Amino acid sequence: MQKYYAVQAGFVPGVYLTYSECQAQTAGFKGAIFKSFISRDDAEAFAAGKKVAVADEPAKFYAVAVGNPTGIFTDWSEASKSITGIKGPKYKRFGTRAEAVAYIRQYGNREAIEALGEKVVEPVKKVEVEEEPVTIKKFTPIQEVATKKPAEDVLDVWTDGSSLANGTAGSRAGLGVYFGDKDPRNLAERLPGEPQTNQRAELMAMQRALEIAPLEQHVRIHSDSQYSIKCVTEWAVGWKRKNWLTANGEKVKNQDIIRAVLDKIDERNKAGGRTYFQWVKGHATNVGNIAADRLAVRGANLP
Repeated sequence: MQKYYAVQAGFVPGVYLTYSECQAQTAGFKGAIFKSFISRDDAEAFAAGKKVAVADEPAKFYAVAVGNPTGIFTDWSEASKSITGIKGPKYKRFGTRAEAVAYIRQYGNREAIEALGEKVVEPVKKVEVEEEPVTIKKFTPIQEVATKKPAEDVLDVWTDGSSLANGTAGSRAGLGVYFGDKDPRNLAERLPGEPQTNQRAELMAMQRALEIAPLEQHVRIHSDSQYSIKCVTEWAVGWKRKNWLTANGEKVKNQDIIRAVLDKIDERNKAGGRTYFQWVKGHATNVGNIAADRLAVRGANLP
């Protein structure tokens, strides 16, 4: 029997014929709303925001917290593929999607949680504690961003990244850079290379913004990614001292782009420009962030 997957809230709302197509529009989208129907008319009505009496919801949800890919599946044959050959997989069946999400939040890593479009709650205690204050000359620490007034004549740029089906095989990532309404410098690009993750796209968007802006210009980058901002303003200090290894002795993820962003900041400093970072709430009311997000989604859909 043909099922119709209706996406009411996602990257591209509409009706899809396969669950994988539906997942590509909802995975990584905060607050995604989607259901499956046996009637196309009901599916189209639901996607349009209308109230539909009966939805053909899956009776089982398979949560894969450790696997390749991670995520929530409604078909065991698909879920089993993601744990085959994985050392120490973590998975469980639930009766509701909410329970499956809670399981991944408990046992999954940051990327597994973000792939669901869920917010990652930072631990109360820091993993590392600096022995003494560190003065960063190459860029403005994030703790100063909110209190230190940038120099005059600052170019404001909004950056964002998007990954369709983030954390799964076949994911497609894109980046968006927004300078202003109808500004010819606005950019929508596919993320080059692998893996096609949201985090890499967020960082690459920052790199491209710094490449486009004139070197002598003071720049303030607005981003909804605390991960990306902290990578280049806080965590990089310790990583550089440890030869780009984490506290567990593992190689820092995405260090190729992180280091490229730091190089661009250093290059701008030498030219007389400064780089500032400002966190903004994503998917809210910030016009620049909304525009950058749309550009990033457009980039993810490019060939």
